[in-house]
Amino acid sequence: MNTTLETFHPVGARISLSTPDELERREEIHRNNLLLHEAVIKNDTETVRRILKEPVDVNSRNNKNYTLLICAAKNNKLEIVNYLLDTLEDIRVDCGDVEGQTALHHAAVGGHLEVVKKLLDVGATVDKRNKDQRTPLHVACEKGHVEVAKLVLAHEANLEARDAEGNTPLHLAAQQQQTEIVQLLLDQGSDPDAENSKGFTPQHIACSLGSKGILDSLLQHGSSINKPNKAGNTALHLACQSNEIDTVEILISKGADLNALNARLQSPIHIAAEMGRTEICRLLLASGANIEQREQGGRTPLYIAARGSFTAIVDMIIKTARLDYLPHEQTNKPIKKENEGGGLKPVLSVRKKLRNPSRDDGRKWNSERLKDVIFKLAYKQLQPGDWKKLAYHWAFTEEHVRAIEHQYTGDSPSSYKEHGFRMLLIWTHGLAPDANPIKELYDSLIAIDKRSVADALRRKLDLENEERQRGKKKTCSGCNVT
Repeated sequence: MNTTLETFHPVGARISLSTPDELERREEIHRNNLLLHEAVIKNDTETVRRILKEPVDVNSRNNKNYTLLICAAKNNKLEIVNYLLDTLEDIRVDCGDVEGQTALHHAAVGGHLEVVKKLLDVGATVDKRNKDQRTPLHVACEKGHVEVAKLVLAHEANLEARDAEGNTPLHLAAQQQQTEIVQLLLDQGSDPDAENSKGFTPQHIACSLGSKGILDSLLQHGSSINKPNKAGNTALHLACQSNEIDTVEILISKGADLNALNARLQSPIHIAAEMGRTEICRLLLASGANIEQREQGGRTPLYIAARGSFTAIVDMIIKTARLDYLPHEQTNKPIKKENEGGGLKPVLSVRKKLRNPSRDDGRKWNSERLKDVIFKLAYKQLQPGDWKKLAYHWAFTEEHVRAIEHQYTGDSPSSYKEHGFRMLLIWTHGLAPDANPIKELYDSLIAIDKRSVADALRRKLDLENEERQRGKKKTCSGCNVT
């Protein structure tokens, strides 16, 4: 019997109107669908079986656009999943929700192993994509569900499937720090150097997050340690950026290029200096990072650190620069002025002092006593400009002096005292172990026409040594001018 009446719109468009019987039937189906979805969520198998004997749409969707099968798979209702798949012939296994997630995606996300197995057994598409172009393997790896990942891989899931951003399952596992999944994927042959749309490899991601175990697995499977992303950043750049100190140390020990340049001509130490990463700067400097390299704007790491007011890094770089070159007192050649070109003899091996400082390096003076001497010199005896004269006498460069002077000490006219004290501390760091610092300081003061200050220093130290002798205390050999 015909259940519909046909009529025409006044302008001639043909439409169809349902009969009362048809409308009632549709309402019944709708009510049954609602009850069926509710029964699935409650895991009420008996109610599901009863309602399925009534008029229903087995592929109907709820307000989240989930089908019955998606609801059951998402909520790990294995008995209902089995009943639906074993009983209903026209159920659509690969039907997706608004995000394109199929029942298999949802089961993989939840780690519902037995549901995943059932879906695969009845022919669910193993590499079905959601709206983000992710497969069930992507989502299982992202969530760290090892057994589910193994199962879909056994059904020949694509190891190198790319999502909308070019990420493979290995990228997502690294991003979520799923160490066991990473190892599984690598053992299955996943490409450790696969690049996503931004040129990031799994190693780049692991180093950005400080995932040392994942980094180790990637390197063992042949991942390139110096591969850049599209911005030119290597894993070492990214570890410096994220302040992952242990990761930086591992990369250095594995031979990462300390002086690799990104698209802005920045080396890792440029980034570390810019972001105030003091400990990372210490590691890079101790390992031989180039402190003369200029980035795209012509700025050295020292200039960048000074602009950021990272005084510890500024001092560290200047100390390194002075350790890299023999002080002029130890050479037979006169110091060249900065604008005359050339340079002093490099002594790179002494950088190790930054990395492994000795508590007892054989120096002849008491470090605290010397610090007290130079503090009084800087704050009570030197006049404005004197500290710069000493600095230039000791072969500090113009850039070194400007970097020290950049430190903000307020509007006080006595800020030169703090600058002078910092410079003197840096100078003591570069002295030879067998040097007599007081003798060198005395001679240097005379060299810059500060004899009166030098003589006052000598008299004060001689007097203090006499008092120490009277008190039967050991005289500090490094606190004598002679």
